[in-house]
Amino acid sequence: MTIQRFALNRRSLLAAMGALIGAGALPEAAWAQEEGAAPYFAAPLFAILDEVCAIIIPKTDTAGAREAGVPQVIDGLMRNWASAEHRRQFEGLLHEIDASARSADGGGGLLSLPPARRIEIVAAFDAAQMAGRDSVYRRFKDLVLTAYYLSEAGATQELRYEPIPGSFQGGVPVGPDTRAWAV
Repeated sequence: MTIQRFALNRRSLLAAMGALIGAGALPEAAWAQEEGAAPYFAAPLFAILDEVCAIIIPKTDTAGAREAGVPQVIDGLMRNWASAEHRRQFEGLLHEIDASARSADGGGGLLSLPPARRIEIVAAFDAAQMAGRDSVYRRFKDLVLTAYYLSEAGATQELRYEPIPGSFQGGVPVGPDTRAWAV
């Protein structure tokens, strides 16, 4: 087994911090679905986006990506904020996911498969892209996670959020039902 080492330097740390701060500072108008505005993605492509987001962060005892409105956020970002290059890359990625479902099952696309098979296809695609260090897929997945954890459901149900924190308590027991903190 080889261990991959990643060099952490001041420049990459500052870039990551800038991206994190920038995502939080994006105006809500950048991703808000305007009343009566047409979605950016055509209906078939939006349906694939919706399904992939729901598979990446499924609904459990808390809301999943679909219930938190992550596909609508991504659609709004593509329509109002993303560059033409990012739009092209994300559209291509969604077509690529659908094509991988077609080639794996020799028929219709991702949405024509039963739910369990969809999860298998997306999981295999995810594993291949993450192993290959595909930067477009990594950005897409980061966007799904960021949009989810910036949503009300992600920040208050999935994470633990206290707008006015209490006193410091060192040595709090942590168990499998303990949630991480939203900052």
